[in-house]
Amino acid sequence: MNCYFKKYFPIIFFAIFIGVYALVLLINPQLGPTDDFIFLKTLQSGKPLLYYSHDFPYYDAAKMGRFTPLAAMEYNIFGLFSKSPDPFWYFFFHAIQFIIFAVLIVKLIRKFTSNKLLIYGVPILLFLTPGFTISWFRMQMNERNVIFFLAAFFLCYLAYLDKRKIIYFISAILFANFAIYYKETAFIAIGAFAFFHFLFLLKTTDLKSKFFDGLLLLSSSTYLIFYYFYAYINRGPNIYGNAAFNWMVFIKNILNYAFFSDPLLILMLLPLTFWRLFRIIFKHEKPEPIIDSLLISTSFFVTAFFVLNMYGPYYLLPAYILALPPLIYFFSQRQPKIIFWKIFGGITALFFIVNVLPSGLHYLTYYKYLPVNFNKTLDLLIQDINSKYPSKKADIFMDGIDRGTGRGTYFVLAEFLRFKGLLDKQFDLKSNVETENISPLISKIPAFFTIFESNAPDEIKKDDYFIVSPQNTKINPSQNYIQSLKKDYELVFQTDSNFAFPNINLKTLVKYLISKKLSQQQKSGGVIVNENLMNWPDYYVFVKK
Repeated sequence: MNCYFKKYFPIIFFAIFIGVYALVLLINPQLGPTDDFIFLKTLQSGKPLLYYSHDFPYYDAAKMGRFTPLAAMEYNIFGLFSKSPDPFWYFFFHAIQFIIFAVLIVKLIRKFTSNKLLIYGVPILLFLTPGFTISWFRMQMNERNVIFFLAAFFLCYLAYLDKRKIIYFISAILFANFAIYYKETAFIAIGAFAFFHFLFLLKTTDLKSKFFDGLLLLSSSTYLIFYYFYAYINRGPNIYGNAAFNWMVFIKNILNYAFFSDPLLILMLLPLTFWRLFRIIFKHEKPEPIIDSLLISTSFFVTAFFVLNMYGPYYLLPAYILALPPLIYFFSQRQPKIIFWKIFGGITALFFIVNVLPSGLHYLTYYKYLPVNFNKTLDLLIQDINSKYPSKKADIFMDGIDRGTGRGTYFVLAEFLRFKGLLDKQFDLKSNVETENISPLISKIPAFFTIFESNAPDEIKKDDYFIVSPQNTKINPSQNYIQSLKKDYELVFQTDSNFAFPNINLKTLVKYLISKKLSQQQKSGGVIVNENLMNWPDYYVFVKK
């Protein structure tokens, strides 16, 4: 009995975890104050969601330098059955995709180790990382689809090398292209993998594998050509992620990836790649075509974001599906004896425990509560404005959100208020935060509100609404801060997120200590972008006394 329990306990525990995780995805799903606004004038209004259609109502993605033609296409499935799909069905897709992905990653890891703890434990840890929870608990995160199709691609790739069946060949090519056209950087990973695998097999007579790699290289090159002619030469002045290079921001981004969201990739994968290249080039060690190609291609994918000088806790998520096999293989099968790996392994484990897991739990609960709290706040505002302002506009201010980086937050609020029935003549959006650098509002929809027409800060007057929201970046809205506002404002509504996990980890502590040493000018220069350290998903609606 004891032997039976030990044999099947990991599988049973994994199955229960997957079931609970999928069910959490389906608890009260709603559209939230993120990119979900693009659903309002598309699928929720009975129209298809097509980013690159001339009829897409919000912005021109090509002019922003974006070329992700498959982005959000999966949600259109539900538009075929309803003129305004319930958000439940969008997250139902996420849940089904998650279950399938869980099976795929177990099958993949099983090809590189027989250790059940690794086979079932590693995926669970991955599912709790910030990149994964953000990608599955938010909509329109292309990283979710990229990692899914990369897993399907690589399994079919390995299956074809093993059995040479045409179905695996065709499936691998299709899945690779799905991944490529969901996110711009995916072509780097697939192209680099195919190139180096081809290079390592150059002296062999395996023509079928070389042809396979050649088609993958062609797919990556074709995407690059499409990107150049469709997006690059048509780009406008406001490019996505196109910020002036700043060494301080560059260093901060690397530290964020290395210590706070993806230590496994930065502290283990990149050094292992350099070590393998050293062994191959200078020690003339025979390369392992699959494993070494995965290492190099994943490193290319990761360092691309260093070059772009962009940080996001979910940007590197797709890299894990290609990084885990070589990492598991080398450290479970080859077991390198160099003390360096033990030291860096310990550091990686430490940061994973104190930073990555707490952040993953925070984002999971944050994105479950955020849409619910947002919609409750909208409903209160609309009801209150309709009853108290029959003949004049209600002025709405948002605490700590300026006309620069916060213009999108105001725009999203306006779009949801409009969608829920409030007329433009019934409300105005204003900000009392002084802003030096005003970001343009990139939208096809005219937004006739003060926040978009004037750069000067406005004064909050009697009866104006003042909202403390999770998007606040200027102030840490602690309970003491909320209490202090009650001197000049009446609190008319607040949400409660009883099971929200605070954004408390070593990163929060470091940012807090740094914030105490920096001037406001240094903070605005990009060192501390968000001063709302705890990042609670709660809303507070005040009215000026």
